[in-house]
Amino acid sequence: MKSGFLKISQCCLLLAFLLTSCLKNNEDPVPEFKVNDYVGQWKGTFPYKATNDPLSELRMSLITYAGNSTLTGFLSTPYGILILDNTVFFGGVYSFSVRNNSFDNPQCQSWDVNGSAYLMNANNLGLSFGGTFCSVHPDEISGTMTKASDYPDSSVFLTYAAVGREFVYDVTEAQGIYYESILKIQKDFENGVWRTLLTPGNGQKSSSEIRYWFITPVEWGILPANDSMPGDQQVNYRIDARVGTKYSKAIGSDSVIVTIKSMGEMVTVPAGTFKCVKMAREYKSFTPGGYSDYNEIWLNNNVGIIKNLQYDGDSIIMIQVLKEKNF
Repeated sequence: MKSGFLKISQCCLLLAFLLTSCLKNNEDPVPEFKVNDYVGQWKGTFPYKATNDPLSELRMSLITYAGNSTLTGFLSTPYGILILDNTVFFGGVYSFSVRNNSFDNPQCQSWDVNGSAYLMNANNLGLSFGGTFCSVHPDEISGTMTKASDYPDSSVFLTYAAVGREFVYDVTEAQGIYYESILKIQKDFENGVWRTLLTPGNGQKSSSEIRYWFITPVEWGILPANDSMPGDQQVNYRIDARVGTKYSKAIGSDSVIVTIKSMGEMVTVPAGTFKCVKMAREYKSFTPGGYSDYNEIWLNNNVGIIKNLQYDGDSIIMIQVLKEKNF
């Protein structure tokens, strides 16, 4: 009897195994979404209940860009562009916070927003976020976004940094001196820092000069003359900037102030016509006899510096324009 019981038990176990295997084989496999599956542009409409306001809708566009297995992105809303910060991709879920200084608004001091996104399938993404939203939208906002494009809007992100790229500039100084300058990106330190080499041409006596940039998909800045970390950069521009936005940084007893003067300005130079952000960069020295200067810079998100004017008072003492590039 014991032997017969064992045989029956073994048969039952085998039958259960076979049935389970059949069920598993007939189930649709759960897709394993990876970081690059989020890349692109997503659009959606989100109902929300604002404080002391009736139920309303928030139309949004989410644009994400992948690099080094991480995601960078921003939310485009009726309130402006909100840069996503502290982005983390883990277990198929994309988590983020919204950068606190996304609104350059003295009336909007309270800002602490976090959210997450997960792929429902290849073309639909669930998004939810909440927190203190300028003290206006404290309730969680959630909804579904549909993929509008497989590629992020590269015209918005800063994409001109890559090792080996060269920029040739025509430079004219007030004394009538003309020469070319060649700027080449030499190294990517993979933390937003890039080393460049500036070489004057046409028989200029000055030697080549190493310069450092801080460039990520969402911001551009200038670093001290060393292999520095991003915390040392002077931010000159972020993609959430608006006309009038200011960036400032103290350098010892001196300071640098950058002001966004215009956006969407078309600028024509020998290399072509480009849509630019215009900014004024003022270096102020508070040391008697210290160095000070004032520049107007036109920047294209995908090409870099297109034009640069240096002033001495009201007089232009240097004009730099992009002549050609190798990309």
